[in-house]
Amino acid sequence: MEEDNYAYCTQMLKEPLQLEKLVGPGSLFEVEQSPFSGGDDDFKVNEMDDSENCSDVDEEELASPWTQSFEELKKLMVPINANIFKRVIREGQQDRGQVPDKARVAVRYSGYWEGESSPFDSSLMRHSKFYFETGAGCDVLEGLKAAVLTMRPYEMAEFIISYKLLFHEMGCPPRIKPRADGLFKIEVLHFTLIGDSDAFVAMSAADRDKFAVVYPKALDMYMHGKDCVKQYRYRNAVTAFERAVSSLNYCRLANDEEDRKQVDLLITLNQNLMICYNKLQHPKRVCIAMKALRSLTENKPSCKALYQEGCALSALGEYESARGIFMQAQAKQPDNKEINVKITDLDKIIKKYKEETQEIWTRALSAQKYKHLKEGTKCNPSLEKLLMAFGNSEKTSVGLLRGVYMNSDIEMLSKMAKEHKMKLSVSPINENALTLSKLNLR
Repeated sequence: MEEDNYAYCTQMLKEPLQLEKLVGPGSLFEVEQSPFSGGDDDFKVNEMDDSENCSDVDEEELASPWTQSFEELKKLMVPINANIFKRVIREGQQDRGQVPDKARVAVRYSGYWEGESSPFDSSLMRHSKFYFETGAGCDVLEGLKAAVLTMRPYEMAEFIISYKLLFHEMGCPPRIKPRADGLFKIEVLHFTLIGDSDAFVAMSAADRDKFAVVYPKALDMYMHGKDCVKQYRYRNAVTAFERAVSSLNYCRLANDEEDRKQVDLLITLNQNLMICYNKLQHPKRVCIAMKALRSLTENKPSCKALYQEGCALSALGEYESARGIFMQAQAKQPDNKEINVKITDLDKIIKKYKEETQEIWTRALSAQKYKHLKEGTKCNPSLEKLLMAFGNSEKTSVGLLRGVYMNSDIEMLSKMAKEHKMKLSVSPINENALTLSKLNLR
């Protein structure tokens, strides 16, 4: 099935917009800067960021590192094969492997013809990195791709590449001479695996339940989903993750090792699905994925999964349940600021909700109990009893709770208090506390 291509530049909002505010007074909104808030380390958007400030290119940086014959330079290089020679200028990150097939790689490069000091092509002159995808269908020079596949991130190297892997016998006169070898200075900045969106297309029906066949293709779909997330294509990512989950669940397992590998990948896929569902504002689907995750982890989900479940429950209005989930996540990571902020915000929401609920029920019950008012005075009978009992007592003041009475009762009580030479006042510390006191005391 052909995948929908959603725009790469789509931006998600942190909070949904409300139509009535848009057509009325207007609404403020904030764009989501990172595809994964909440502490998920699987995806890092800034890997492919090209927003650096580019200054003018130094002429020395563009100058050819070698203006003599290529035969002399080859003596200082290591042959990769008959068509490519290499000299490492700066070692790459040894803890990371070489650039693989099915990866999106970012490089800086300059290309020179033999005996010329200026480049015939350079990404530096365009003030940008050069991105391309390795693997089948790669649309860059065959020699450039082959050279990059020998490098690691952060590595810088020089290559002499045969015309056979560049512009071949004819070249493109007058700019490119026939049979022209090239000198390339290349720096690999980073790469990210992109997987394969068509991993399951060519798989036969007979292989769909064979774990040894399905597992590598599920990994390909997982990598493709991660790549979609980094481009903010959350719907495409969900499609990839869901296909991988479905294919793994259908497999027959031959031994404990296959069972372990299946469970590990399913846990990762479901966690990533929870993140994408939250980004797409599908909280119910988050809860469904969490149910599967609890089964896979024997009810011991990770802190990341708990965080996502808490966000989903908050979106559904299940504030008490969400707070309980965030507390579980906090127990795993007590210093996580995002979790602590979520708990603080929920405490405020829950407190406000309880106060509003209490006020609603207080008014409802008070109105039901005292709906029969005295003729003429239209006064709550209990207020007269309260004033008479207090006036006949030896007390000089008595405390009352505002929440027990309706606003109309409080207004009436204040008027009646003045008629009986009394005063009703509000506490300066707590507005819900009232005090009824006698005046003209000797």
